[in-house]
This record gives sequence, C-alpha cells and structure tokens, in this order.
Amino acid sequence: MRIFCISLITFFSCHCYSQKNIAFQQKDNIQIKINAVHAFEKLEITNSKNNKTQSIDAIETSITDKEMHLVTEDYNFDGYTDFAVYRTDDGMGVYTIYQIFIYNPLNKQFKKLKIPLNSNPECDEFCDVRVNKKRKTFQSSCRGGAKWHTDNWKFDKNQNLILTKK
Repeated sequence: MRIFCISLITFFSCHCYSQKNIAFQQKDNIQIKINAVHAFEKLEITNSKNNKTQSIDAIETSITDKEMHLVTEDYNFDGYTDFAVYRTDDGMGVYTIYQIFIYNPLNKQFKKLKIPLNSNPECDEFCDVRVNKKRKTFQSSCRGGAKWHTDNWKFDKNQNLILTKK
C-alpha cells in the first residue's frame, strides 16, 4: 500500500509539473517549448527554427493564488498547435478561465486571443472552453448569478474571431 501511495504521489507531481512546461511540434516540424516563469508571471517560448525566445508577460494570474496550467489545442483550426493558460475562477471556483494564444506560422510567434469589442458576448472571458473540431468552433460558458451562459465562437476565412451564437 505504501508503494502504491508513493507511486500515486509521484505520478501527480509529474503530471502537475508537465502542465507548467510543455513542448510540442508544429505541423511544419518546428519544435516549440513553453516555460512558465515565476508562477506564471511570464511565459518564455522558444522555437527550433530561430532559437529566439518570445516573452509573454501579460498573463492574468489569480488574485487568490489558484493554480495555473498550460494546455495545447488548435483553437483556430488552421492545423497549427495553439495553447492556453487556464485556472479556476477566483470566486467559488465553478468554472475555468482560459487565456488563449494563437500561433502565427509567418512570424513563428503566439498572440493572445481577445474577444472582439463589437461582439457583445454573454461571457466577458473565455470560460470552460470546449472545442468542436467537426464544426470548427469553440464554446465558452460562464455563470451569471444562477444562470449559465454559452457563447459560440468561430474564425472567419481571414482568421478573425466571430461570435456565432449566444
């Protein structure tokens, strides 16, 4: 039993560590490494093409010290891997807040995805994000009072984010 418990603790320790530093390969064979620095105060991103480091320091961290994580996904469905930083909300912790970063294959850099100003979504952040690869959309769901709201997002042919349904 003791060996099982130690193995379980080791597994979860490794699993948590891997979510703070990730590496993956883009479809054009460029290797990307993302390292969260000082409890996500900034991200350092390197790629094997030019070995330059992109630094992103506009990460919105939790004011109540909720744990931050990294996850990869193709959010804009262009075949390149994007990533998100996520954490539970600072209130009751009922949903997960995502900060999504989209990869630009031309400059080999990531840019934070922002909700378009004129879209008027129900959620003012990307929350509980669910990707639908078949429809090439993603949903964001949040709670306002006792009611849950869902925004459906997609990218147009120019890679602009548009709200398709509330």
